[in-house]
Amino acid sequence: MTAPFTVELDPTPGRRQGEEQFVLHLDGETREVVLHDYATVYSVPGLYEEVVQHRLQCASPATVADALVEAATSTGREPADLRAFDLGAGNGVVGEEMTARGVTVVVGADGIGEARDAAHRDRPGMYAHYLVGERLESSEVARLVREERLDALVAAGAVGEGHVPVDALAELWSTFPPGSVLALTLKDGEGDHDVADVDAMLAGLDDTSVVVRRRFRHRLSMAGNELYYLVLAAVKG
Repeated sequence: MTAPFTVELDPTPGRRQGEEQFVLHLDGETREVVLHDYATVYSVPGLYEEVVQHRLQCASPATVADALVEAATSTGREPADLRAFDLGAGNGVVGEEMTARGVTVVVGADGIGEARDAAHRDRPGMYAHYLVGERLESSEVARLVREERLDALVAAGAVGEGHVPVDALAELWSTFPPGSVLALTLKDGEGDHDVADVDAMLAGLDDTSVVVRRRFRHRLSMAGNELYYLVLAAVKG
């Protein structure tokens, strides 16, 4: 079915990811939309997938799902054994990739209510729980981890500068039991410190070992440049 909108990417060079924008034609109106204005992007069904997944060829959802499975397999576990918490879940693109690999996705979380609404609209039934907040209450997460038997924490591009702080990630990870798997994709460009911050966090944990670590092409910029991230997966002993 043809999408009820069309988009034109703005290829202006030199823009940071948070500054990229596109022109949206919808319902007879034309407007400029900043790509990271997720409340607006998620409000239009299929818009995120068209711009980010299709046009910009974003590989992070599939890559983090593969790393999660790889890490679990390294410990002798099958994807179907995992029950996941999807941090920075958006409208469920990452959750869908995990589900396709046999992982049971139980909880989603994002900083804005529009993401939760879009996830329930676009992928109904995927998340039994969907939390909203810039910084989640560790006690609430701990309760869900215990009651839902969660053993995987996954975040594609959701940790670091401007997103979930690394100390908040550490707090959430501390609520997961031994044997759990952590899988992340992190910005790895010049001047970024997300990878160094997460490395420092993990180095301070005696119970967590990194089993997957590699650089990959996250997506294209609107100017056509390749943007690289790091995918990392670790297991709690």
